[in-house]
Amino acid sequence: MPVFKLHPIDIAIIVIYIVFVVWFGFRIGKKHKSAEDYFLAGRSMIWPFIGISLFASNISSTTLIGLAGDAYSTGISVFNYEWFAAVILVFFVIFILPFVLKSQVYTIPEFLERRYDGRARTYFSILNLFLNIIVDTAASLYVGGMMMKLIFPDIPMWQTIGALAVVAGIYTIAGGLAAVIYTDAIQTAMLLIGSVIMSISAFLKVGGWETITVV
Repeated sequence: MPVFKLHPIDIAIIVIYIVFVVWFGFRIGKKHKSAEDYFLAGRSMIWPFIGISLFASNISSTTLIGLAGDAYSTGISVFNYEWFAAVILVFFVIFILPFVLKSQVYTIPEFLERRYDGRARTYFSILNLFLNIIVDTAASLYVGGMMMKLIFPDIPMWQTIGALAVVAGIYTIAGGLAAVIYTDAIQTAMLLIGSVIMSISAFLKVGGWETITVV
């Protein structure tokens, strides 16, 4: 496995960013005065931040590394997964979201309980927790741990994975939904800028468009 040596300035930037994210979560958390502020950001978020947060929530290390690697191995058809997710989001916004907003609930399980019964809430909660923790979050943390292993080869992967989970958990629990949305906006900007730079560098590294189109 290749090892990438970081300059002390790079390490300092990573540390400063982590400290900032944790501090920001606690700062936002101090402004909460009710459960509605914590769970729903006071229902005060404007649509650009909501859209950016939805985008960031669907983009992770599994997207940048996993889907890109799978596309290299099997072809770009793997990205149909993301296209279909966009269709589902549009369907949700048009046909389901109006009922959720009208009900003034805090969570989707609460909406299902009001609409049906406690069994629907329990079933959806268990299913959602299982899929998010065992499938989505676990894969994202593992891929993130692999990248951290390249940067910090002397640190066991389980420790880097644990550190990533703890940092994300701290600012999420401390700041609630508002902290998540605002940090998503910051991370989206970093992801987009980094992805553009990385894509251009990789494109030029292989020799440009002519090299890519050669079968």
